[in-house]
Amino acid sequence: MVFSMNNILIVGAHFDDAELGAGGTAAKLVKQGKKVYKLTLTDNVTQFSQKNISVDYDSSRRQSRLAAEELGMIEITDFEPVECSTLKYGKEIMQRVEKIIFDLNIDTLFTHFGTDMNQDHVEASRICVTAGRHCSNILQFQSNGYILDNVFYPTFFVDVSDTIEMKRKALSHYSSEHDRFNRLFETNIERNHIWGYGNEIQYAEGFNLVKYLEP
Repeated sequence: MVFSMNNILIVGAHFDDAELGAGGTAAKLVKQGKKVYKLTLTDNVTQFSQKNISVDYDSSRRQSRLAAEELGMIEITDFEPVECSTLKYGKEIMQRVEKIIFDLNIDTLFTHFGTDMNQDHVEASRICVTAGRHCSNILQFQSNGYILDNVFYPTFFVDVSDTIEMKRKALSHYSSEHDRFNRLFETNIERNHIWGYGNEIQYAEGFNLVKYLEP
């Protein structure tokens, strides 16, 4: 299937969210000659001593660059990120994202599911749904594995059987601090395997549709 999407922006709150949520889809779109951009809204700095998690900005940026290159995504690096865990919906940051959407003529926006257990994910979703209101397509992903009170129930699927190994390799560029509980990455890919089973293919990424226009 060749998608009508041409200029795609994948927005994550943290550096590995784009790869987790839509890495296989990104690689597939790039293979079809589409332009796929990656934007991260926070600096990803995390100090969570109770779970022995320590993530710094500089190494996260380097790892993100390698992961994006693996999938063929164009990473937007001149966006001033917000401090991790403090992301909030507001006019200023919404309009900064909106400007990128207009400047790059984005027709398709991928971002977080609106109901999540991570504050940054929730606010990123709010920012993007407003900033992308003029886009033809808005799709949401779940990049973590938390049990949600409002279940993430994808109804739009992309066959990523041919790009799943590219996604796995992209994720391998991130350090163990990103791979929460030493199983986030493989659990995410196994979820793609389960969605693939339900669609009678090997692997699929699933999305919640805010809107989708097929010309």
